[in-house]
Amino acid sequence: MVRYFPSNGQTVLPIHLGFWPDNPSSPGDLIITKAFSAKLPVVCRHVHSKQPFGLFRGENAMNYAFSTFLLEAVIVIFFIKATCFILRPLRQPRIVCEIIGGMMIGPSMLGGSRNFSYYVFPPISNYIFTNLGLMGFFYFFFLTAAKTDVAAIAKSPKKHKYIAAISVLVPMVCVGATGMAMRHQMDKTMGKPSSVGGIAFALAFSSFPVIYTILRDMNLLNSEVGKFAMSVALLGDMGAILVLVFFEAVVQANVAGAKAAVFYIVSVVIFSAFMILVVKRAFEWVVDQTPQGKLVDQNYIVMILMGVLVACFLTDMLGLLIGTGPIWLGLIIPHGPPLGSTLAIRSETFIHEFLMPFSFGLVGLYTDVHFLSADAWDNQLAPLVYMTTVSFITKFISVAAAAAFFKVPTRDSLTLGLIMNLRGQLDIMLYLLCFRKHVVSLPGFTLLVLHTVVITGVSTPIISFLYDPNRPYRISKHRTIQHTPPSTEMGLVLAVSNQEALSGLITFLDFAYPTTSSPFAIYAIQLMELMGRASPVFIDHKLQKEEEGKEGDEEKGRVDQMQSAFKLYQKKREECVTLRAYTAHAPKRLMYQDICELALAKKTAFILLPYQRERLEDNAPTELLDPGMLSVNADVLAYTPCSVCIYYGKGRLRNAKVRSSVDQQHSIQPSRVRQETYRFVVLFLGGADNREALHLADRMTGNPDITLTIVRFLSFNHEGEDAREKKLDDGVVTWFWVKNESNDRVSYKEVVVKNGAETLAAIQAMNVNDYDLWITGRGEGINTKILEGLDAWSEDHQLGVIGETVAGSIFASEGSVLVVQQQVRNQKGDAYIELFSLQAGAGKLEAASSKVFDGNKSRILRMEELKETIKTTEEAKKDVAIIDYEWIKNNNLSEVEMLDGEKRAVFMSTIVGFVVDHARYYSSIH
Repeated sequence: MVRYFPSNGQTVLPIHLGFWPDNPSSPGDLIITKAFSAKLPVVCRHVHSKQPFGLFRGENAMNYAFSTFLLEAVIVIFFIKATCFILRPLRQPRIVCEIIGGMMIGPSMLGGSRNFSYYVFPPISNYIFTNLGLMGFFYFFFLTAAKTDVAAIAKSPKKHKYIAAISVLVPMVCVGATGMAMRHQMDKTMGKPSSVGGIAFALAFSSFPVIYTILRDMNLLNSEVGKFAMSVALLGDMGAILVLVFFEAVVQANVAGAKAAVFYIVSVVIFSAFMILVVKRAFEWVVDQTPQGKLVDQNYIVMILMGVLVACFLTDMLGLLIGTGPIWLGLIIPHGPPLGSTLAIRSETFIHEFLMPFSFGLVGLYTDVHFLSADAWDNQLAPLVYMTTVSFITKFISVAAAAAFFKVPTRDSLTLGLIMNLRGQLDIMLYLLCFRKHVVSLPGFTLLVLHTVVITGVSTPIISFLYDPNRPYRISKHRTIQHTPPSTEMGLVLAVSNQEALSGLITFLDFAYPTTSSPFAIYAIQLMELMGRASPVFIDHKLQKEEEGKEGDEEKGRVDQMQSAFKLYQKKREECVTLRAYTAHAPKRLMYQDICELALAKKTAFILLPYQRERLEDNAPTELLDPGMLSVNADVLAYTPCSVCIYYGKGRLRNAKVRSSVDQQHSIQPSRVRQETYRFVVLFLGGADNREALHLADRMTGNPDITLTIVRFLSFNHEGEDAREKKLDDGVVTWFWVKNESNDRVSYKEVVVKNGAETLAAIQAMNVNDYDLWITGRGEGINTKILEGLDAWSEDHQLGVIGETVAGSIFASEGSVLVVQQQVRNQKGDAYIELFSLQAGAGKLEAASSKVFDGNKSRILRMEELKETIKTTEEAKKDVAIIDYEWIKNNNLSEVEMLDGEKRAVFMSTIVGFVVDHARYYSSIH
């Protein structure tokens, strides 16, 4: 097919005319001028085949643009996904995998084959592929900007602002000076001051969309360093936008004179005013039209997504950078629910999984490592290598030094310096812009892309090595119920995500029986999934009331309901309970960090969590109420800085009306409060978790509405018992028995079993429907003989073997379940040297020294020093044991005075042995 284009001052040519297979080869270069022929013959192809059975008619589908594009889409998505899968064990961020996957189809790898390039990526399909790739970048910038809270800039601390300014200005000045000093090695276009300044700007600033994306992949969004980095990057981006406007105005002035610069500034002002005064109000109107708790209407979402293309068109028409339109449009969208979250739900998957592969495929087609030759090094690559190196070094040093100046820990400062050097999507877009404007050539663009891959690919493993967000939670101090004196305030974190779970947890807290002499300090945190936001938000409703007023209607309604429940609970028990409420917006996989950080800051004794699973009717399988919260519970159990209690409310306790200690002290008996006795049972199987559960149950014995039964399981003939664990268990049980001997509402039983089957049979024989609450430890330190055979049936390790058995649908009990895990202290952070490891090391040294006793004195000296350390450590342990003994003796003096002479001697002897063994054991294994 031949089509003739008329000449009207400009000639329209297809891309790469000479490369089309159907075109005849030109004997020379084709020069287009105004005096060119009036008609230009152009050979075109059909877009798609007209025959439904083209293969059987001898047609080649690769001769048609649309068919070729379909194959390209499959190939580029496949290679990018395959690369992500292969590099996953190396912990590489997604951006690195996507760039490498895009390069695989380009001339650097498969595209270097002439046949592959001719048949799979012919120029006929470049137009569609390129435009889809650019659209992918635009929608990515829009979606990330829509999640950005611009209002956070005003609330950023001064140190964040200073570090942001230093992180941009210092590298830009150093890189610009390096580029100006090496202008003699650059070509004419790259050597212009405006070009050098553009490259320095592209290398100096840190992009918020890039850092947010990589930190999200590394699960560092909710960490302290992650929040710091995103705040600094956001501040830097806002400054970078102003610098970019100024820089582009200078470029316009150099190219077309001062008049063009004035028109550019006027266009920026008009476009910004239109966005703020017209479009932003339209978005606010859409939010007002959306019912509370509902998603935004799909028609509005489609119009907004079309608005991204309109913003691109307007910025391009006004002479602005086309990529700034989607960013400005996204920044004025109200982040969070309902509009921001609906946009993320409706479009995020399509943008990230379908459009973005074309963007990285476009980058890969422009990247060719074969152009990195010696000639290119002399003309352009050498200055770029020096500029990129100076950029990395100066940014790293300036950010780390500035952070250290503001008293940021050394590890965090180094981590922050690496994070601010991360490169990604926005940087690639700037490199493409430099390439399109001929600031850098193809070798220079390839070098910048490889610089992005190397810096990001190397920095992320180092960041993971330097910074562990869970390290602060591993502490050596006791944060347990067992080590909280009864006469002091006990702190706890109450974490909930819905009102149904909250009612059950509040009921349990009443059973725990806080009193004026033993009050509770409750830190209630409401967990909300981060939707439509980039940065996690943590709100203290006592100090940041202004934040609550700025939330969306949907969020505000949910928060108000929960806060009303918290206030009502505290109002009725203000004499014995202090409550402080928080709201945390975070991804579900990072919610545990908010919980653990709050528990660490407030030095709480335990964390109370709901079990997010509920039994269906008619013995149906269990149903997940909130699947994401299951992972939250598992992560809290793994990284907690204190003890953890998981409560599964059902049966009578689900809607029980319990009198608090304040009601009983003032004889308050409302008509709605039913006076009835609740029966609780503690399944004590031994170990640290069960000792913690027994101490918690001991606090309930003061509640007159509760009768408590302790059932201790012992192995037959003491099989599988650990001597130290047995002594610690005996000490705790003896202490509990002596303290509650005169309490008629407390009973104690012992059951001897041979294996897990007998343990399960003993539990089922206990008249299971007579008990309203089952209390047990999660599993640490339990004699494996008691659970022999039951581990194979355990599927959910959150409740432990016994907890899962009692809570399961097979177990015919309607009683609620409470599973307790005691804090696992940091062994490396312990104040004393681990005794057993030292003794083992001394034995190995002694054995080795005996073999080389004839002259190797260094090992003998090391052995003697090690033994001296063991001796000193044992003496220190005795001192600590005496201190603990005096503390326990004073706290139990009232009980000791009530015993006769014979019982007093037995009791004191038991306590002394228990305390000494307890101190030795815990300091040695934790």
